[in-house]
Amino acid sequence: MSAAAVGTRRILTIVLIAIPLVMLVIAAALNLMRVEGAATKLPWVYTESNISALLRARALTGNDSWYPMLAAREWLRVHPGGDVYRALFFDGRVKYQYPDTSLLLIEGFPADRAAATRLLNLGNFVLATANIAGMALLMSALVDRVRAAGRTIPVDKSLLVAIAAIATACFFPLLKALSLGQMQVLLDLLFTFACYFLVRAKPAWAGALVGLSTLVKPQLGLLLVWAAIRRDWRFAAGMISVAATGFVVSLLVYGIHWPLDYVRVLQFLSAHGESHFANQSVNGLVNRLVGNGVNVSWLGPSRFAPYNAVVYATTAISSLVFVAVGLASGLRRAGVDQPLGAFLIAGIAFTLASPVAWQHHFGMLLPAFVFCLVVLAGGSAGRSWPGVMLALTFVVAANSLAMFNLLADGPLNVLQSYLLFAALGTLVLVAVLARTNRADSWRMQSAGASR
Repeated sequence: MSAAAVGTRRILTIVLIAIPLVMLVIAAALNLMRVEGAATKLPWVYTESNISALLRARALTGNDSWYPMLAAREWLRVHPGGDVYRALFFDGRVKYQYPDTSLLLIEGFPADRAAATRLLNLGNFVLATANIAGMALLMSALVDRVRAAGRTIPVDKSLLVAIAAIATACFFPLLKALSLGQMQVLLDLLFTFACYFLVRAKPAWAGALVGLSTLVKPQLGLLLVWAAIRRDWRFAAGMISVAATGFVVSLLVYGIHWPLDYVRVLQFLSAHGESHFANQSVNGLVNRLVGNGVNVSWLGPSRFAPYNAVVYATTAISSLVFVAVGLASGLRRAGVDQPLGAFLIAGIAFTLASPVAWQHHFGMLLPAFVFCLVVLAGGSAGRSWPGVMLALTFVVAANSLAMFNLLADGPLNVLQSYLLFAALGTLVLVAVLARTNRADSWRMQSAGASR
């Protein structure tokens, strides 16, 4: 084994050990803050850690998604075809912000809310476990793809697969989604397997999974435009087949007027956004900087940030920029005719384009970290800074850094947006490494053709 291979293996072994170790160290520090601040009753928002989030998830009582969705399902059963958004979101002050297509995914659960909530949270644990397996499969498929293209990864695949699995199990956005009782756990799983099917050159399956995701998160419909730009008609066909079927069924079940009613909700959210620290979007960052709305305290589901012209304009401009970045990635062909890099850029950019991007929405960064690690392990970067940047962005994204909420009342509250900055850094890193990957693959294919 060469000295370079030994060095790479040593670094990756350190990474495998460091991921859970760093998580435990940060969790211990946050717990110490809680103990030290017990006399002043330091709230959990300053001391929440990955471990505490997981412990709360075990209670199976999280209802962040389930309460508004189950309430909407009950209301529509009594008022078929009615304006559930007027009744719940605007008049009832219930943050039902999902399209009615999302309700199709919970129709089979019990009518009793408590029983349904418990089953949905149990299901989330199954989905989270499946995501760990999915990330391991994605890593394995990526390594196989890179080696099949003629590049060398000088370590056993099992080490990289173990890193992917451990990183997923320790990732704060996933643990946060579990603790809250969030539909996002399913969306993260679908995104992981969409990446896997792209690597396996099965774009129709990837598109179908994205189409299923759009039933819950409509902004992912931009990936249909992205696919059209790439002229990836198999991806587009898979996406349309699932999304269109779900949309038509929702019209038959919940009434034909709900899409227009839902547009009013989207317009309201775009005009207001959320100032709470958990909103890791540009909108959240600017709202907090100008002191517009509630930052740390959670005053209930009826509170939104007041309309602010500066915040609205900044949000609109940034959203347009992120959408343009995501769509532009479709213009570039990925290495070995493999669109994963472009897909990751689009997925991250479209998430950042939303005025509301909660902490748990960033579970989809995990496939991006896996992609970057494989490219770096293959020695394609040729520079040291991408490895340092990958380590930094992962540590920031993978761990709760709740201590930054202590800075909420001053200009340094920008540090509360640490997950936003990690996502921006990851977006840049994926773009750089995807370009490196394409260049290397082109050179290898050209060398093979010349021989």
